[in-house]
Amino acid sequence: CAQSQLSEGGMSYDELKNMGRAFILSKIKMEFTSPVRVYDRLTACTYPCESRGYSFLRCYAIERGEEVIGRAVSVWALIDTQTRSLVKVDDFNLGLEVHDSNGMALQRFYLPSELCEVGTYTVNYADLDQNGHMNNTRYPDMYSNFLPLDGYRIEGISINYLNEAPKGEKLRVYSASQGDIFYIRTIREDGKVNSEAEIKLASL
Repeated sequence: CAQSQLSEGGMSYDELKNMGRAFILSKIKMEFTSPVRVYDRLTACTYPCESRGYSFLRCYAIERGEEVIGRAVSVWALIDTQTRSLVKVDDFNLGLEVHDSNGMALQRFYLPSELCEVGTYTVNYADLDQNGHMNNTRYPDMYSNFLPLDGYRIEGISINYLNEAPKGEKLRVYSASQGDIFYIRTIREDGKVNSEAEIKLASL
C-alpha cells in the first residue's frame, strides 16, 4: 500500500534506486481489533506522519466497511545506496500530505533476560524481497511457527528489524512468555541479532 502511494508520486522502487535512495524498515507496531475472515472485503490505507531526524514515520489502517479492524505505525530509514549513510527527513521531500498518528506510538519494549532456544528457521527463496533478503512481511509468518496459536490469534505485534537475513541463512529462534505476551529474538549464524518482537495473543 505504501509502495503504491510512493509509485504514484514518482518514487517507485526503481525510481528511488535511480536516485541512489532506498527505504529500509526499522520498526513497526501493529494492532488488530478483530480477526480477518475469509472473503472479507478490506480497504488498506496509509499515509506519512510527522517525522524528524533520520526517522520517516508512516501509519496504516485496515478497514472492513466502516470499521477499522487493524492499524499500524512504522519507522523507516532512508539510505544513500552509494555511501550507505542515512538521509535526514529534512533533506528528502516525499511530496505527500502528512497526517497525525491517530494515537499510535512506537514504544520501546524489553525482552526478558532469559530466553529459551525453541528452534531454527532457514530463509528460503519465497521469503526474499527484491534485494535478496528476507522480506519484512515474512517475519510475523516466521514467528507464528513458534507460537501456541491453536485457538488464538495475534492481537498485536511490535518488531525491531536489526540485521538482514539473506537466502539460506539459518536463524536461531529464542522465545519467552509473560502471560499472553510472547517475546521472540532471532539470531544469525554470525551471532548478530536479526530481529526482536513482542507479540500479544487473544482468543479466537
